[in-house]
Amino acid sequence: MQKNQTIGIALIILLIGVGYFFTIGKIQYSNKSQNVVATSSSAATTTMDIDGSTVSVSGTGEYTVKEIPITNNALKAPDFNAPLVFSSSTNFTEEQKSALRAKAAGLRAQLAKDPLNYTAWLALGSTHKTAGDYAQAEKIWRYVSSQWPTDATVLGNLGDLYMNFIKDYPKADASYLGAIRNNPRQTNAYRSLFSLYSGVYTTHAYAAEDILKKGIKNNPEALDLYVLLARHYRDLGRTAEAKAEYDMAIVIAKGQTNAGAADILADITDEQADIK
Repeated sequence: MQKNQTIGIALIILLIGVGYFFTIGKIQYSNKSQNVVATSSSAATTTMDIDGSTVSVSGTGEYTVKEIPITNNALKAPDFNAPLVFSSSTNFTEEQKSALRAKAAGLRAQLAKDPLNYTAWLALGSTHKTAGDYAQAEKIWRYVSSQWPTDATVLGNLGDLYMNFIKDYPKADASYLGAIRNNPRQTNAYRSLFSLYSGVYTTHAYAAEDILKKGIKNNPEALDLYVLLARHYRDLGRTAEAKAEYDMAIVIAKGQTNAGAADILADITDEQADIK
């Protein structure tokens, strides 16, 4: 019994020494970069109990302390001072390049003061993308997504980058779906996924209809999603379904009062009338 108590006290000292704290029903971790576990050097059965704030060990065998590194899955911040690399395909004038460099310099100054400035990181990624430096834009936005994992905007940006510039359609698909998961009201992601599925990512063509239906369910006032679905049905020859979606679009259009609403209503009505 005395041996067990001695082992228990020694283990408590070791655990506290590396920053572990045990409380009732909860384990609190310090910022230490290593973990500590007790291991038995014999084949005897051992148990470890957490009783209040006391750690006790019962059983036989000698105990040693083993260090286990803790893996950090967060992405490392990219170098925000990385220069803009202009793609030859952009055809910018020197004046335009100077304007983009000045924009990037201002954003770098903001990040130097506050390395967790979300808006500055997001805009810096856009600046690199505009310059045609897609690899750096991707690196920046992936970092932003890792730091702000519930943000939908940066995932939408990545989706556009992968779909329209890098041409990595599986990554575009995953990014847009992530944006919708984070914010089901982000209608741009539904539109983009529909274009992706019905256009270039043909292995997922079957999902084009469903993504619009999902968008309409989450955004019942989104006029353009009804029109896209109506056109999709029209092109497939599903006339009755197309007319039904146009009917819904017309109802929504009639309730709009923004500039150009009358022209939009007229266009939708004409499209429906053209269905044979």
